[in-house]
Amino acid sequence: MKQCFRRVGKWTLLLAGLIVCYTASLLAVYLIPDEWVNDHVQSAVTILKEEGDGGYANYFWHVAYGITDNLTDKEMFLGMLKNGRTTAQAAMRTDYSRYWHGYAVTLRPLCVVLSIINLRFLNMMLLFALFVLCYWHCRRRLGAWIAFFFGAGLVMSFILIAPFCQQYMTVYLLTLSACYGLLRFWEKLRHRLPEFFLTLGSLVCFFDFLTFPVLALGYPLLVALLLQVKAGEASSRLWCQTIGLSAIWLVSYAATWLCKAPVGTLLTGQNVLADILKQVAFRTTGNWEYVVVTPIDSILINLKTFFIGSNVLCFVLLLGAAALRALRRPQPLAHWVRTLPVAAVALWPFVWYCVLQNHVRLHFWMTNKQLAVTVFALCAYLTSAARDGLCEKVSKET
Repeated sequence: MKQCFRRVGKWTLLLAGLIVCYTASLLAVYLIPDEWVNDHVQSAVTILKEEGDGGYANYFWHVAYGITDNLTDKEMFLGMLKNGRTTAQAAMRTDYSRYWHGYAVTLRPLCVVLSIINLRFLNMMLLFALFVLCYWHCRRRLGAWIAFFFGAGLVMSFILIAPFCQQYMTVYLLTLSACYGLLRFWEKLRHRLPEFFLTLGSLVCFFDFLTFPVLALGYPLLVALLLQVKAGEASSRLWCQTIGLSAIWLVSYAATWLCKAPVGTLLTGQNVLADILKQVAFRTTGNWEYVVVTPIDSILINLKTFFIGSNVLCFVLLLGAAALRALRRPQPLAHWVRTLPVAAVALWPFVWYCVLQNHVRLHFWMTNKQLAVTVFALCAYLTSAARDGLCEKVSKET
C-alpha cells in the first residue's frame, strides 16, 4: 500500500511539473511582440476565409468526410495576437479560456517567419516523415501485416487532409510521435508505461482543441499491447494494461483540463472554472439546439461519415485478408482469448461517442476519425491470431 501511494505521489508531481511547464511556455511565447507575427496572421485569416467561404472547407471532396475546420483555424491564428491584452491574458486566452491552447507554443514562434502556406508544407513534411518512421519501426518490431494495418487505419481517417487544417495536426502528430517512441525505445519505456501514458494524456489536453483525442490513446495503446503480446504476456497482464493505461490517460487528460481553472483564474482573475464546467455539461448532454440527441444518434452519424463507400470497401478487404490468414494459420484457442484486450480497444471510440454525445454529434465530420482505432484494433487482433502474425525476430535498434 505504501508503495502504491508513493507511485501515485510521483505521478502527481509529474503532472504538476507538466502544468508548470505549460504555463511557463505559454507566457514565454506571448512575450513575442505582435508586430513580429501580425502580417502572417492576417494573411492566414484571409486565406482561411477565402477557402471556406467564411466557414468550413471541403476543397474538392464535397463530403463531410473531407471537411477542414477553417472557422477554428481562424480562431487559432487570431489568438496569436495579444491585441492590447496583457501577456497573461493572451497566454490564458481570456476570450476562449476553457482550453489550454498549447498549440500557440509552436504556432506563434513559427508565425514570425512562416506564412500559412509554408506552415502547411512544414506540416506535410513532418507528418509524413513520422508516418514513414512509424511504419518502418512497426514493420521491424511487429511484422509487415501489422505495419500495413497501422498505416491503413490512419489513411482511412483521411490523414491526407491534416496538413491543410492546423487543428487536426496536433492529435496526428502526438499519435505518431507516441507510437514512434514506443516502437523505437520499447526496452526503455516498457517499465514506465504509466508515466508515458500520463504524459501523453496531458499533452493531448494541452495541445488539442477537443478534436479526436481517442486516436492519441488508441493507437499508442495498441502498439504497447501488441509488443507485449509478442513478448508472451499473460491475459491478466494485458487486461490490466488495457484498462489501467486507458484510465491513467483519461485521468491525466481530465486533470490537465481542470488545472486550467486555477492557473487561468490566478493569472487573469477570470472565473475559468465556470467556463470549463459549463462546457463539460454542454458536451456530455444529449441536447443540441432543439433536438435531443441519443448515444445511438452520435454513434450512427460518425459511422456513416467514416464508412463512406471507399472506406467500406477497404475495411472489408482488410478484415478479409486478416481473417483469411488467421484461419489458414490459426493459433490455439487460448491465444485468441489471451489477445482479446487488443480487440477491446476497438470499443474506445464508441465509449467516447456515448459520453460526449453532444460534441460528437455536432462535430461528427472530425470526430469520426477516431474510428481508425477500431479498424486497426480489429485487424491487429485477427493478425495476431495467425501463427506468424507477429514477427518473431526482434530487430536491433540503430
